[in-house]
Amino acid sequence: MNTRKNSNTKMLKVSLTHDVDRTVKTYQYFTHTLRAIKKGALRKAIYHMTSWSKRNQVYWNFEDIMEIEDSFGIRSSFFFLIESFPFRLWQPKSWKLSLGRYKIDEPRIAEVIKKLDEGGWEVGLHGSWASYNNLELLIKEKTKLDDILGKGVIGIRQHYLNMHGDTWLLQKQAGFLYDSTWGYTTRVGFKDNKVKPFAPFNDNFIVYPMAIMDSCYMGSNERKKLLIDLIEETIKNNAILVINWHSNNYNTKDYPGYRDAYIDIIKTCISYSAVFNTLSGFYYNK
Repeated sequence: MNTRKNSNTKMLKVSLTHDVDRTVKTYQYFTHTLRAIKKGALRKAIYHMTSWSKRNQVYWNFEDIMEIEDSFGIRSSFFFLIESFPFRLWQPKSWKLSLGRYKIDEPRIAEVIKKLDEGGWEVGLHGSWASYNNLELLIKEKTKLDDILGKGVIGIRQHYLNMHGDTWLLQKQAGFLYDSTWGYTTRVGFKDNKVKPFAPFNDNFIVYPMAIMDSCYMGSNERKKLLIDLIEETIKNNAILVINWHSNNYNTKDYPGYRDAYIDIIKTCISYSAVFNTLSGFYYNK
């Protein structure tokens, strides 16, 4: 069967993105160990228990991502998080938000942000959990990232895709030109059949729907078929296939298969003669 129907008449456009949720592995040594024990994976449990000395490397994958993408002549968008959610011992659901976070003004983080920007990658904001309905907080986070870069960022994606009806308006008021929060947290595909980028206010503020998130994609038994179907749908609608692969998921021991799957997605898109660009690149060339 020819899986490249329509590819000769319309162009496949792809934007690779990365949410930077964590840069150092912390409480996951404990939670991942328990998970491995429950699955009877003793060797993996031992790995999680004994690899503490490598905590600064496990989730720090920026150089690896840059090398992968540079080898294909591709640039992507990185969304950096400024999380301020308070730790509440009596609310376990808050632990994931408050524990193990990083500070973007730490020298190591600020340096890689500047390095990405200088190398042609895009830096955007990963809006914190509580910022989806808080204009003051959105402005505060954007200003902090702008100060590190020495220029204004134009793109945002909300943490955990947390948003409501007013979020886009607040993002626009904070000075963002586009958002890429619209997407699913539990499955692959175009949410509510919104395939093409759209302007919710009929002006220059654009929403780029996200179609593939790593955890959802890796949880499917029919990954290749899903990818081909999305490629076909993207080409048919002259849209942009936006892919989100978290920066901490490239460690092959903690997330086996994720790195290889990312490379395979790139190669599959290349086989369709895809044009890759950052989201800001597509924004300014729309």
